[in-house]
Amino acid sequence: MAGSAATAAQRRRTSRLWLALAAVLVLVAASFALGAFITDQLTRPVRSVDEDVTPAALGGNFERLTLRSADDRADLDAWLLPVPGSDVGVVLVHGKDGSKSNTWGDGFVRLALDLQAAGYQVLMLDLRGHGASGDGRYAFGFMERFDVIAGVEHLVEEANVAPGSVGLFGVSMGGASAIYAAALDPRVGAVWSDAAYADVWPIIEQEWPDASGLPMFVLPLVRWTHRLLHGFDLQGVRPVDQVAMLDGLPLMIVHGRSDRLVPVGQAQVLASAAPWAGVWLLEGVGHAGAFDHDPAAYTLRAIEFFDEALRVRLARGW
Repeated sequence: MAGSAATAAQRRRTSRLWLALAAVLVLVAASFALGAFITDQLTRPVRSVDEDVTPAALGGNFERLTLRSADDRADLDAWLLPVPGSDVGVVLVHGKDGSKSNTWGDGFVRLALDLQAAGYQVLMLDLRGHGASGDGRYAFGFMERFDVIAGVEHLVEEANVAPGSVGLFGVSMGGASAIYAAALDPRVGAVWSDAAYADVWPIIEQEWPDASGLPMFVLPLVRWTHRLLHGFDLQGVRPVDQVAMLDGLPLMIVHGRSDRLVPVGQAQVLASAAPWAGVWLLEGVGHAGAFDHDPAAYTLRAIEFFDEALRVRLARGW
């Protein structure tokens, strides 16, 4: 009798243990499913294209291209504004939820045309998941760097731009992508970074309640799930850590002092990591608003930067 009672008690304990284990597994699975759903929704770009805005519509000439990202994960819709015989070029990179056709209204295309008129072969592309490009998720520059490198590859290999004479021009997430790409690709000769962040995680934390409608305690779950699904930690997306790898590469940091999305302190962190960089901070200007603040002055300064960084350095054999 005593043995039977002990056996029954042991079975009950074992049963409770299995029930507890099953409950934990269900909780983990449910947490993962919830995190995966939220991650999918919040990293899906909003596609925006203005089909009426092209270089041709604004009086220029261009070629439409399909590029393959350097990590072989996405087809990228791109425009090349050629300058026959020119050995200098610039890749223009838009920001989150933007595209090559609608950044700053038609301002991005106008800037490209002005760069072309100044003798630069210009490649404009839609990042993965954006505009007319293939599917992709936000990676805040970490994966988009491979899209930018595809643009560099085309300018050097197909348009005969000299290695080291490719400039990168990026806005917001595009600026972060440009910094990441330049740190990886020695064919890049200069970077213009407008409204980029040094560290994306504080921006995600800042924007989380409004962007998601969810409480802050859900964010660590999303970070964990994102890492499992996509293979990298959002908290590790820090363009500032890439700046040291630029090793004196010409860099211009542009930022509005009234930027509420990416506070100007982020630009100052980038500048501290790159003491050789040019820094242009504009009073009364919000996020990525420097071009709209004074398009003519902005365009002139960008052309002068690339002239000095690419043409003069090339002529001197630097």
